[in-house]
Amino acid sequence: MKRILFLLLAVSLSACAALPAVENAPEPARVIQPTPTVAFTPIPTFTVIPPTDAPTEVIPTLAPPTELPAGPASEIRFAANGTYVDVTDSIPTGASKTYSVNAMQGQVMSVSVLPQVSDGNWGYIPMQIKGADGTVLCPTIDNPQCMFWRGMLPASQNYFVTLAPDIDISQFVMRVAINPLNMGFQYFDFKSQTGLSLTYPDTFAPALPVLGNYKTEPVLTLQLIESELYEKTNLSEVYLMFSSSTDSKVVSTCTEPNQNGGGGPENPAGEEVVNGLTFVHTTTEGAGAGNYYQQEIFRTVYNNACNEVIFYIHYTNVGNYTPGTVTEFNRDAVMQNLEAVLSMVKVQ
Repeated sequence: MKRILFLLLAVSLSACAALPAVENAPEPARVIQPTPTVAFTPIPTFTVIPPTDAPTEVIPTLAPPTELPAGPASEIRFAANGTYVDVTDSIPTGASKTYSVNAMQGQVMSVSVLPQVSDGNWGYIPMQIKGADGTVLCPTIDNPQCMFWRGMLPASQNYFVTLAPDIDISQFVMRVAINPLNMGFQYFDFKSQTGLSLTYPDTFAPALPVLGNYKTEPVLTLQLIESELYEKTNLSEVYLMFSSSTDSKVVSTCTEPNQNGGGGPENPAGEEVVNGLTFVHTTTEGAGAGNYYQQEIFRTVYNNACNEVIFYIHYTNVGNYTPGTVTEFNRDAVMQNLEAVLSMVKVQ
């Protein structure tokens, strides 16, 4: 595998904080203000990265969804010059909640939800995203399970996000990010306790770790939420997990393969040098019941700490679907997104 290339994407520090209301849009019941920190989740503190140039994106194809119940909308307002907000809330069984956010045609918006159920475990919340003009962004025929969405907005108007779980959700964090016009991406910065930092674009959102070959529990888990990479493909989920430990036993064997991990034995794949840090690279694969799991694992010792970055890719057997309905996912594009984040790991 050749050396990781630096990510050439873009971000802006400014966005329209309060855009004109759309005529005949539902009246909001309350206003949601930005949540600076969330105690129950591993969501870090974020810092927006300065802009460069941004690629253009294509407006997604829309299709009629399965309607979710909707109540009075709570208006989401960004802070001055803000480009994202983390909303903390809860939903009881059988209920739903709707949130409204105003944005302009051509802006890129992403929505993701990190929920916690009443017994302390974690669940999923299906969502519906719908414009005031009736245009449905998700779920669609191409994205029937709308657990997250990212794409370019087709019109300047209010957009309504409805969440309707089938179990008690004791608390959840919903991230809504809207990039400024003509900016395809915005970046967030994460700093570890052991002296390393990484930067990631809004094509990723904070999530909870899945079972992987990490030697210590991840301190940051990011899910790839670029909708077009999943639509009409056999791709199920993609994560990037970052772990860091100063435990002497972990550090002493840091760069050795973890043969007892959740993904099976690891195979050596050489070394990768990223911003002066030398990572030992291993891989592992697993399969079961038509599901395939691949991990690309990178480990390095820095500042007396063992640091791991793991790419986790889960996909299904394309032969299990009706012919012509699903295609093989674009692995090169998925890897490009993951490698771009790895390329931004550096010493603080």
